[in-house]
Amino acid sequence: MKKTTRRTFLAGAAAAVPVAATAAVLPDAVQGDNPAFKTCPRATGGKNAHRFPQVLVQDQFKQKAWFYEDLLADKLVLVSFTSVKGEDYYPVLNNLVKARQIIEDRVGKVGKDVHMYTITTDPYRDYPDALKALAEKHGADWRFFTGAPEDIREIMASFNARGSLYGLTWIGNERTGRWIKKPSQLQPLFIAEPVARLATGKQHKPFLVDMHSV
Repeated sequence: MKKTTRRTFLAGAAAAVPVAATAAVLPDAVQGDNPAFKTCPRATGGKNAHRFPQVLVQDQFKQKAWFYEDLLADKLVLVSFTSVKGEDYYPVLNNLVKARQIIEDRVGKVGKDVHMYTITTDPYRDYPDALKALAEKHGADWRFFTGAPEDIREIMASFNARGSLYGLTWIGNERTGRWIKKPSQLQPLFIAEPVARLATGKQHKPFLVDMHSV
């Protein structure tokens, strides 16, 4: 039997349902009755591929990606949750910007060694342009993602996230399968430290905290 790859799946899906494939990642495009997306293959081979949905998401630059295969698999990641409206009630981005700087200074380059993502909890309102404006407002130079509401719900459920305000950030290494969560308003150093602890190779550091850090 011929093995189905991501490339062949995308080619087939594009030929069969080009319009639906484009609409699937838009915040207001609910594809609940479209079997083409309900039968989307799950990722395989990753340490926690069974846990995370293999759904399409779209960043603030309108670039599309498979959530697990493109964003998590074989990567060291930091995943947070917020929304444009949620930042008014439970702000986390300014704190994460500080954590990002510590990661860049002490662990590795963000976007290469460490990948930071923020997932909207309000896909009905947070279109890519709104997320772009939100990121720029706070100086957050990592990727912000939205998608079809049911897909975002699946992503949030895989992180045990509920509601529009979710105050935890998840740090994970899908090379090793290890994950840890921290409050998003925690002192930035203590968000950055588990990133270093879960890293492998030259980025690995058991501790970032010392007498001069706090």
